[in-house]
Amino acid sequence: MAITKSVIITKKAGTSKFMSQIPSQRWVHFRQNYLGGSEVAAALGKSDWQTPLQLWRIKKGLQEPPGSTPVTEFGNVFEPVMAEKFSQITGFKTRNISRSFTYSKHPFLRAHIDRQIVSNQKHKTAGLPELKTTTSYRLKNLSGPFPLEWKYQIQFYLCLTGYDYAYLFIYERDTAEYHQPVLIFRDERFIDEMIQAAVTWWKRHIDDGVRPNPINAEDRLILFPKSKAGNVVEATPKAYGYYTELLDIRNRLERLKTLEERHSNLLKDQIKGSERLVLGGRNLVTWKNTVSNRMDVTKFKMDHPELYSKYCVESQTRRFQICKIQINRRNYAYNHKRRPQQLSTSPGRTASSRMRGCSGSG
Repeated sequence: MAITKSVIITKKAGTSKFMSQIPSQRWVHFRQNYLGGSEVAAALGKSDWQTPLQLWRIKKGLQEPPGSTPVTEFGNVFEPVMAEKFSQITGFKTRNISRSFTYSKHPFLRAHIDRQIVSNQKHKTAGLPELKTTTSYRLKNLSGPFPLEWKYQIQFYLCLTGYDYAYLFIYERDTAEYHQPVLIFRDERFIDEMIQAAVTWWKRHIDDGVRPNPINAEDRLILFPKSKAGNVVEATPKAYGYYTELLDIRNRLERLKTLEERHSNLLKDQIKGSERLVLGGRNLVTWKNTVSNRMDVTKFKMDHPELYSKYCVESQTRRFQICKIQINRRNYAYNHKRRPQQLSTSPGRTASSRMRGCSGSG
């Protein structure tokens, strides 16, 4: 595999990268021309934070890239501390580098790394230290040992740098706990499939300009932020099928919610005035007192209407509602061979009354 290497100046000398909250237009334009290691998982639909559509819109200049946040700034500021801690734990020396690695066959694939593990007694060649800060809550709610997008990022870096190994080093911000560094080797099969998929995505969506399909509610709100007052769409057989399936799903969820509440109360009856229900010393259920401070918005509005108006910010969104209606199926033939006939509701129900059984979500 032929890899070309090129040094890239990312910021002016003496300017810390974490000090700018909004990327410069030059930097944004530059990143539009390539797919980086932190983006490959998003392109392939494997990221928890960004969808293929959102990444595509940024690359096409249709959407501003996310700016710096306190969390990302903390990661940048804390990186030297993590690097020193990594060296203390492993005994490996690291050095700062500011180098961009480009895949020669597909120059739009590019990896930029800040640090390198110097060759040592255990590893005769250089390697990659991947330093990550996260929270214990996020890690506990994963199906694997670490987020899937980290795997894509690390293997992408290993591919473009030509390194054989990397160490993933994690710090939990909420617990101030360091994890033991995890050694990760190159996975050639995974890399081949990832690169092939990334190249296909770039050529189809960036070169050919084909918009990726929306994959979640946020994507659909980006594409269709506002509804046109008075506009309606007649349901097709496929749409009506989705509607009836969703009604059935919500009915089942309501029944499950009732069962969940019943069993929660049965367990509370077991705990009574205690805090925990345990098995062999290990927590099964906790029922503890918590204290929270919340602003009484209604009272504040009554006592200080001018201040409330001053700080009240209007926001718009689209609320999705499911309306339960009764259909006379003899007059409404819904199948894949015949077009739907005129919808007939139960006698005595007007168009407005049919909408009263709506339940919604954001």
